[in-house]
Amino acid sequence: MTPRTALTAGNVFESLKERLKLRWASGKSGNERNLESPDARWSGMALVGYLNTVHANRVQIIGTAELDYLNQLDKQHRSSTISRIFHQPRTALIIISDDMDVPQNLQLIADEANMPLIVSQLPAPELIYHLQFYLARALSPKSSMHGVLLSVMGHGVLITGESGVGKSELALELISKGHHLVADDAITIRRSSPEHLEGYCNPKFNHFLEVRGLGILNIREMFGEAATRVTKRIELIVKLQRMDPQRLSTMDRLHQEKSYRSILGIQIPEITVPVTSGRNLSVMIEAAVRNQILVNRGYNAVEDFIAIQQDAINSTN
Repeated sequence: MTPRTALTAGNVFESLKERLKLRWASGKSGNERNLESPDARWSGMALVGYLNTVHANRVQIIGTAELDYLNQLDKQHRSSTISRIFHQPRTALIIISDDMDVPQNLQLIADEANMPLIVSQLPAPELIYHLQFYLARALSPKSSMHGVLLSVMGHGVLITGESGVGKSELALELISKGHHLVADDAITIRRSSPEHLEGYCNPKFNHFLEVRGLGILNIREMFGEAATRVTKRIELIVKLQRMDPQRLSTMDRLHQEKSYRSILGIQIPEITVPVTSGRNLSVMIEAAVRNQILVNRGYNAVEDFIAIQQDAINSTN
């Protein structure tokens, strides 16, 4: 099962109150109502939309046209329609756009039904656009991994390996060479799109790095604001592995077999880098990223090498 994220009406309000200029109108007792996770195929899109009295959205938006529609109904029909809207178990939140005045009858039934009723200053189309984007990210499947996530030459590199193998030391060396720290230790990974993963940690801690023998380092204070990133798409996984010389000699030197790691259903390229004395790991990681960039462009150095070698053999025959 893919991990799902819980999200309440209160979470939505607190996260977006400034960006969407939100204020409570009534129904605040329902702030713990849960929004269900979106279907993986239509992530975020079915969760929010204009007022729908037949197939209710999780977040119902009442714009000027929707409010006019309710006001034009006869008294009995209006009362039954409003009751059905505010008692809909599928709906977690109702937002009125354009900073419109909230009719008294809507405020009363929101309190009675424990349905959060919020007002936004934004016009309805802009409000829906922001909410679709926010909900798709907030409710995307998530996982967590132990390691260090860096931005190396603009590419997200997740360094993994057993405790004490040298992940943080390698990260510190890469940062000192101008690359960027995204997250250390417990990294949260979310599926940001059907094909991409994004890694991050709590923004309050994303500039800290723990290095054995040095303790906790504040990378932002040591190297400046530009030395850290808040999030990064994961494009390569580097697994550090201790190896003795005998085992190292048995490795596939051409690296013909591509290796991938599946995270949240997405295959991410993974390479294993042996950790032995005398190896410059930071240079190897930079080279690995440069090579991955070429691979993404369709170039394969091994195939090129084999083709050249075969041509040389053929030319001697």
